[in-house]
Amino acid sequence: MAAALPIAPLVPRRDEEFYCRDVVFQVEGILFKVSRRPFEEDSEGFASMFALPPTDHPSGVEGTSDANPIHLPVTEEEFRALLRVIFPTAFTTRALTKDNWMSALKLADMWGFDDIRDKAIVELRRLIPGSAERIRVARLFSIPGWVEPALKDLAQQDTLSGADLQALGWNTVAKLMQIRENVQFGNSCTCGCNYCSIAHGPIGHPPNPVAGSRPPVVTSTSLRRAMDPTPRIREVFADELF
Repeated sequence: MAAALPIAPLVPRRDEEFYCRDVVFQVEGILFKVSRRPFEEDSEGFASMFALPPTDHPSGVEGTSDANPIHLPVTEEEFRALLRVIFPTAFTTRALTKDNWMSALKLADMWGFDDIRDKAIVELRRLIPGSAERIRVARLFSIPGWVEPALKDLAQQDTLSGADLQALGWNTVAKLMQIRENVQFGNSCTCGCNYCSIAHGPIGHPPNPVAGSRPPVVTSTSLRRAMDPTPRIREVFADELF
């Protein structure tokens, strides 16, 4: 049986969109060559790296050639998304998806691109309408001001979907269900009927319905929407809010 031929190592290829000048990065099997300036000036991580004295290498200083690129432990898609934010054009900015901005935020957070982090957060606020997903992303990247309003929305909405449960995790769901079921009947009547018990309470139903009209039906959903769950959210979630 013939011996197996050795497999030649994969030769990195140059990226078609981002290969121009200055510093060479290799991400997976792709070479990117871009301006060094924004990495050095806008990123704490890269500024520290570039400040280190160069090491001896047969192919020269790291990052100055295809033969000796700076290797980055991220994915090609993530790095390309970041580059499209660092070097924007009218087309690429419009074309960025939620996943692109998530990748840009992840790398900006990792490498200390503070301005890009702020920009990504603004864009993701627009691109993530779901409250449960906002909470998940806010916790992942420590985004201030997102968690409490989203919890309030979830405490007042009709039901929690399967996607909501998956995004939140069971610990958060348990606390949220406790808040959702904690409906207070302030200033209530005692006759026991469905509508009269809160006719004069915080929901704001008129105390004297028009003669002949059907009184409004009161449900747990209408009660949740009428109450302000913020104090209870702050009590139950405490230091989880930021």
